[in-house]
Amino acid sequence: MEVIEIQDIKTRVGVASTVRANDLIPVYVEGVKRFLRDNLSMGEEWVKTARGRLYNFSGKSGEGDILGSSADMGVAIATFFPEFPLITGQQLLRLYLKIGNKNPSGHVYIDFGVQINGKPRFNQIQAEILLKDFKSRGIDVGEGRVPDFNQLRLVADENCGLAYRLAEDVIAENIVAVSAYPFGTRVGKDGLFGAYLDGDGSWYAIVGGLPSSGSVGQMVRYDTKGVVPKKLDTSSDNLVDKLTRDFIKRF
Repeated sequence: MEVIEIQDIKTRVGVASTVRANDLIPVYVEGVKRFLRDNLSMGEEWVKTARGRLYNFSGKSGEGDILGSSADMGVAIATFFPEFPLITGQQLLRLYLKIGNKNPSGHVYIDFGVQINGKPRFNQIQAEILLKDFKSRGIDVGEGRVPDFNQLRLVADENCGLAYRLAEDVIAENIVAVSAYPFGTRVGKDGLFGAYLDGDGSWYAIVGGLPSSGSVGQMVRYDTKGVVPKKLDTSSDNLVDKLTRDFIKRF
């Protein structure tokens, strides 16, 4: 795999590239709208809470790249259009090592997955949902595993609002062990964690919730081929459409 300069990355296939707002937002909001409408039986407060977690991008950079990613939004992208090529942890690790233990996309903050182990204390409901999937497929959690966004699917859950399940085709060999990454002493031992590579080349697995990135965070995909934006239907005045229009105004 060839690693090239960041300024040339947008024109090449098979390397990490930041996600353009104009490529992502139209199709993303259509996916969120369908998801919210499919789960209206959860109640209006659930819809508003889920909206807050899924429509939480900070906006876009001057170059038009998506800013402010989170685990929720990464899993949502993988759920709503899995053909969108988000970077995997294994790909990111190979790029990182090849260019001298550096973030391959420069000074940006890349969320790429979640860590799960067998003794959940934090995010207990979510952790147990994933642990059940691991167990049913004979996947040993051991010290911890780091599923990529594209290995997870978003589901509505009455106890925690939004939850992640393993995608149907995921097997043990596909999920990287924590030991493969240079997390060092930052790895927790108590449940579900966000995992990311910071702009200075540091790897993190954070104990506790799955927090959003800061304003410099960017969604990253692995292949520069995007998806065709779809025309949005904003004619209805129902709750989901109103929340969607409020989000689109940021872009």
